[in-house]
Parts: sequence; C-alpha cells; structure tokens
Amino acid sequence: MKHGLLLLFLILPALPSFGSEPVIIRDSTRSYDLFAASELLVVPAGKVSIDDLLQRPGSYRFTPTRHDLIRPYDRQFGYWFRFSVTNQTAGSLFLHLVYAGTERIDMYEFESGRRVSEHRLGTLRAERTFTSRKSTQYSPMTTRRGQTSVFYVYMEGVYTTSLMLFGRSLPNLLEVQHRHDLFYGLYYGFILIVIIYSLVMYVRLRVQSYVRYAIWVLFVGLQLALFRGHLNEFLWAHNPAIERYGTGLAGVTGLLHILFTLSFLKLRLIAPLYYRIGIGVFVLYSLGLFVNLVSVAVGSPTGQQLDFVPQIALLEGVYSLVAGVVAWRRNFRPALYYILGNLAFFASIFVFLTYAAGRLPHRFWTYESIHLGSGIEITLFMLALAYKVNLLKKEREQAIQERIQALQENERLVSQQNLMLEQQVGLRTAELRKEQQRSEELLLNILPDEIIHELKQNGASRPRRFEQVTVLFTDIQNFTKVGERLSPEALVSEIDYYFRAFDGILSRYAIEKIKTIGDAYLCAGGLPVATTDNAQEVVRAALEMRDFMLRSQQERQATGQPGFGFRIGIHTGPVVAGIVGVRKFAYDIWGDTVNTAARMEQHGEVGKVNISEVTYQLVKDQFRCHHRGKVTVKNKGELDMYFAEEPVTV
Repeated sequence: MKHGLLLLFLILPALPSFGSEPVIIRDSTRSYDLFAASELLVVPAGKVSIDDLLQRPGSYRFTPTRHDLIRPYDRQFGYWFRFSVTNQTAGSLFLHLVYAGTERIDMYEFESGRRVSEHRLGTLRAERTFTSRKSTQYSPMTTRRGQTSVFYVYMEGVYTTSLMLFGRSLPNLLEVQHRHDLFYGLYYGFILIVIIYSLVMYVRLRVQSYVRYAIWVLFVGLQLALFRGHLNEFLWAHNPAIERYGTGLAGVTGLLHILFTLSFLKLRLIAPLYYRIGIGVFVLYSLGLFVNLVSVAVGSPTGQQLDFVPQIALLEGVYSLVAGVVAWRRNFRPALYYILGNLAFFASIFVFLTYAAGRLPHRFWTYESIHLGSGIEITLFMLALAYKVNLLKKEREQAIQERIQALQENERLVSQQNLMLEQQVGLRTAELRKEQQRSEELLLNILPDEIIHELKQNGASRPRRFEQVTVLFTDIQNFTKVGERLSPEALVSEIDYYFRAFDGILSRYAIEKIKTIGDAYLCAGGLPVATTDNAQEVVRAALEMRDFMLRSQQERQATGQPGFGFRIGIHTGPVVAGIVGVRKFAYDIWGDTVNTAARMEQHGEVGKVNISEVTYQLVKDQFRCHHRGKVTVKNKGELDMYFAEEPVTV
C-alpha cells in the first residue's frame, strides 16, 4: 500500500506534461473546442480506471482525437479523453458536453498533480446525482485565472461520433443554453400546433390522412426529444436506459411514415405495384425493429446491438422518393410538396452525419440540422395535405356541378314535354297544400304541437308523467237554472263567448287548454313542455279570466241581460298526460292533482280565484293572497285554501 502511494506521488506531478498544448481561454464571450485539442485512448469498456492511467502512464498511449476512432452503439468500448486548459479570464469556466446522449461520463480535473474535482454524468446516472439537466451536461472547472488544469474524461455507451467538448465561461454557457432552449421551445411548440391543427382538420373534413399525419408528427417530436435527451429529462427521469431504445422509436416513426406515404399518395389507386412494394418495406421495417428491440432488451454478450433499422430506413427513404416521383408523374400534384419535404429531411441528415464525422464545424445549423430539416419536412407535408384536400374539394365540386348540369338538362327536357301536366299537378298540389294546412290548423286546435310531432314521427304518443303541473278548473255557478231561461242556441252562444275569451287569454301564456265539459273549462300549465314557473303563469291567467268575467257581468247587468258567475279553482302537483284510443282521440290529463283542482273550484266563490296550499307556496312571493283557513273537502279532509287577489307590485 505504501509503495503504491509513493508511486502515485511520483507520477502525479508529471500529469500535465503530455503531447498536446493546453487550450488557453482568454475571451469569455466565445467557446473553445476541447475535443479538437484533446488526445484519445480507446479501451475495453469498464476495464481502465483513472487510477490505472495514473499508476501506469507508460502502459497507455493516447493519440490525437479523431471522429473515426469512435464507434457509436458499441458498448464494448470506452473512451478516455485528455486535454489541458489554461484560464486567462477573471471568471469561472465550465466544461460543456454538447451531446446529451452518452450513457456514462466520468470527469476528473487535476491541478499541479492534485485531483481537485470529480464529476459523474451520463444518461444512466440517476437524476438525483446530477447538478445539471439531462438534456445538457456540463460541470464547473476549478481552474482560476493564470492556472492550468489537466482533464481526463471517460465516456462509455456513446451513440454518435460527434462527442463535442467545449470550454465556456458562465456568460457564454448561459447564452448558448438560452439560445438552444428558445429553439427547442419553438420547435416543440410548432410540433404541438401542427398536431392540434391536424386533428381539428380531421374533425372538420374527416380525412384520415390528417390523423396519420398527426401521429407521425407526434413520433417525430418524441424521436428528436429522445435524441436531445429531453425525454429522459422530463418524462422518463427514473428510467434513464430508455435512450437505448432510441433506434426503436426511430423505427416506429419510420413505420408511421410508410403508412402516411401509402395513404397520402393514394398508391393503391395510382400505382398498385408501388403500393405492394411499400407493404413489403413496412414488413421488413417491422422485422428490423423487432430484432433491434429484442437485442436491446436481452443484451448482446459483445455489447453490440443488432441494428438493421438504419439500413432499412435508407431503403424506406429511397422508396418514399421514388413513390412520390411516380405519383407526381401520374398527375397527383400534391406529391411535389411530399418530394421536397423528403429531400429537405435527407439533406439535413446528410449535413448532420457530415458534422458528426468531423467534416463540418460545430455550428447551430450543423448541430440542429435534423431539427431544422424535420421542421421543413413537416411544413411541406402539411402544405401537401392542404393541397390534396383542396384538390379533392375541387374534384367533388366539379362532380357536383356536372351532376347539377345534367339534372338541369333533364329537367329542361321533361319541362318542355310535360308543361301542361306540371301545371295541373301544380294546381292540385296547391289545393292539397291548402287542405293540409287546414288539417294541421284543425289538428293544432285539438292537440298540442309537441304531441302532433310525436304522432307524425312515431305514429303514436306515449303517456308522460309531469311532476309539477298547475291545473285550473272553472265552471258556471247554477248553470242548470240559468240555462233554463235561455234557448239552446243562446246558451251555446253565451258559453262560446266566454270560452273564446278564455282561449285568447291562455294564448298569451305557456298554458295548454285541455278540454271543455259542458260549462266546465279545464287547462293546465307545465305541459306538454315542463316549466318551472307554471304556477305563476296559471294564477296570472286566472286573474285575467276573473277580471274579464267581472267586467262582462257588470256590462250585462247594466243592459238587463243575464250574466254568468264563474268559480275558478287551481291546484299544483303531478299528473299523467297523453292521448288514448285510436278514434276521436284528445289530449287529456289524469291524477289526483286534477281531482284536487276540481275540489278547489267547487269550494270556491263566484268571482274568486281559489288556490290550494301547494300552489300558494309557489306564488306567495308574486301575488297577494287571502287565507281562507281550512275547508272540509269530501274524501280529502280539511284543506288550506287561499284566494289569489292581485299581483304584488314592486
């Protein structure tokens, strides 16, 4: 143990002296490429630790870092990066790892041979071990002004050759992070707006392509969110290994792209051969996706994934372009936007792969090229869908117009040949309409409008129970004696005079006339359409009827003519209403409420509106009422009764 510590003490002072020159950070407003200035050591995954490098420096040979030395998706290799940084600024510095998809990152900082900091990052680290976000990984440097530090960075489980490392000041880091946050916010907002718009268009137009397009756009957004570490950060923070299934998510997106292609380009109608080829590519894609998911779930002994999805994706891309060209050449014009969208996305992939291979500099447009290309592709596909919908709309309108023209021509021919017959039919139709109108008017005088509609639609009307109906009974006092002094014609004329007046009064309220029996008049509020204020309506109408009868009685007495005295009774409660029989049917009501209303009328007084306790409780705030006390009623016992006198004035 002592010999090991002595050896470590002798080795540590020599750590900063390696082949590459230190990166001198002078300007706090710019970033410094540490990846290009670093040295690389490729080792078996998990086999070489920092202590091994420190204790046996001669056993490991670092070489200048090159992109082609990094093998993505191969977890049997790990990568040690070594570089030194000299701080010539007055502020703090940060080590910024641009790509957030690496599974394991161990960072060590040495100053004058002494380990001054150690940070462990990566997507497989639990969220609580981080001080930074999943989607952007960085760690502070302890290097102060005028000091030089040596950094060892170990990476394992990488998914790209573009493992960019930058030295940044705090203002520069915040500026870069703000720019990227703004861009991603706009991008994901754009994705959400497109999805909502597509679903709204589907609801309005019922075009299935909009649903397939919305689902595909959703998975494009999820795929790129996983690609940048946002899914790990916001959705699956407790399952960091989800990134290993990134190829699977890309495969699902590709399958949805094929389904959208087959549907949008109408290949089954336009090019059946290419439709069958598309089905074959879909099956092949599904098999490749299945193999990849099983490989990730089971795990390969070598650490490598069995991944054929990229090759199949390339085949699917070629197929999509060819199918789009075929559809366009067969006069399906929306295919042009589809072709341009695919070309834009493939161009963005080419830019990113060239950047990942180290042949293009790290710039915003190179690093975010796939996001930019997918945004252009989504926009062009949306334009293609709109073009297709407008085309279908025009085709439908043209077909309708042609059909209208054909019908108009046929109508013109028939009109010329049968002009006389049509005139006769027109006259007869007018007569029938008049008869029908008269019949409907007559029917409306017998049955409520709602019951008529029900009879027309169903051929029958089922009885209904109404929980709150206000029933009004009125009849003539001593009708038999008064009638003996009048001829039958005069008697009927007198009754008709009053009942017509009652009908006119009811027409101003939501009250249904039920029937007349001799000198009795029965009506009810709250049916056939239930209302909550029917008690107030009926009492108000009853007071108008009372006033009319009193005025009429005074006028007749002044001229020496006989007058009639009417009693009015009102009660509120449940009834059953409907029509019965098949001949001479009429709308009627049944129930104890009707009987109680009749008792209210029988125990009333001429020129008074006698209401029950139930009705009184419903109208007492709107009408001034006089309590008569309890009145003995046959088969009912003692009932509280009230005279409704006049509305309450505010």
